[in-house]
Amino acid sequence: MAQAQEDPEAPTAGETSGEVSQSTETGQSAEVTTPQLGTGNFSPSPFRVSISVREGYDDNIYTTKNNTVDSFYTNGNVVFDYKFGDARTQVAFQAFGGATIYYDRPFGRGYDFSTGLSLSVSHQATPRLGLGAALYLAYQSEPDFNTGFGINRRSGNYFYSSDKFTTSYQWAPRFATATSYTLGVLNYEDNSVGFFEDRVEHTFGNEFRFLVLPTTTAVGEYRYQITEYETAPRDSMTHYVLGGLDHSFNPRFNISFRGGAQFREFDNFDQRTSPYGEATLNYALTEKSSISWNNRYGLDEPDVPGSPSGTSFRTGLRGNYAFTPRISSTLSIYYQHDENDGFQSPFLFVPSFSEDTLDLSLGVRYEFNSTFAALAGYSHTAVFSYITLP
Repeated sequence: MAQAQEDPEAPTAGETSGEVSQSTETGQSAEVTTPQLGTGNFSPSPFRVSISVREGYDDNIYTTKNNTVDSFYTNGNVVFDYKFGDARTQVAFQAFGGATIYYDRPFGRGYDFSTGLSLSVSHQATPRLGLGAALYLAYQSEPDFNTGFGINRRSGNYFYSSDKFTTSYQWAPRFATATSYTLGVLNYEDNSVGFFEDRVEHTFGNEFRFLVLPTTTAVGEYRYQITEYETAPRDSMTHYVLGGLDHSFNPRFNISFRGGAQFREFDNFDQRTSPYGEATLNYALTEKSSISWNNRYGLDEPDVPGSPSGTSFRTGLRGNYAFTPRISSTLSIYYQHDENDGFQSPFLFVPSFSEDTLDLSLGVRYEFNSTFAALAGYSHTAVFSYITLP
């Protein structure tokens, strides 16, 4: 089964603020930060406001297999940025909000809206001690293929948060540690979806970092994750034992890799063990052109009722390219393969099955001046499942 749609809330070229990066599970930057003027940049101060309005068409607004409904829509977004810092402290704050109005949406409300904020703070308390925090909160209806957290189809509005706090300490010129705590929260408005999706995740981690070469750091890492579902009987504890490296080929090109094993213990199901790996590549072609590639394989939380667990492979490629000082483009491609476990009891039978998801977004931007720009974009999402979906 395939589903195709345009994503009205997906950012097009230049719509999001510049110099934004997302951390992967390795703690490395998933995107190369590049300065970029936004639509509606009214001031050269640390404050910036970006406003965008788009007209679009969605060929499957309910993301269903049969009886698809299409509609034109109007989408508006506002983004507020504030950044400041000095040699020891850096702070970046972003708040955003938007709404999409559909002209032909016969079931449910005729609009969607999204809002959220992100905050990153880093502080070098002493020459040896560093403190950091990265917070992200969002309320939206579109699935997030970048994080892979939540269902890969529209299932109503939901709240998502990922907040990471890190303390690093340089014990010796070549040896350092980084201790972290990450809080993840997922909550859907629709109770029928929230029954098997709503959860809270607590992840404690510690990295042991040894500088092998000036450009290469060997890393040993342990993580302990507690997953607590609000309703579904899927509570678990997971141990990660990982090794890897961080390597910088030059100031514009770096990679990060972690590999090892996961050991998951359920409160109500059998234990699971799986290989685990994640890798990130970042390359800045020019000041305004860059590419990032993220990959992950391991145990994951299933997005279907009854399945206790599953494994997934996720890969995502993001890039931006400036053709001229005025014309730029963005491209993102995400692919995910899920293998969901089956479950059998005297009262319930859930077959094991696989599912593939592909998400593609393309955007082009033309900048008239530092205040106004024209944006155009296209998004396509396809879900291929080996069981019948709504």
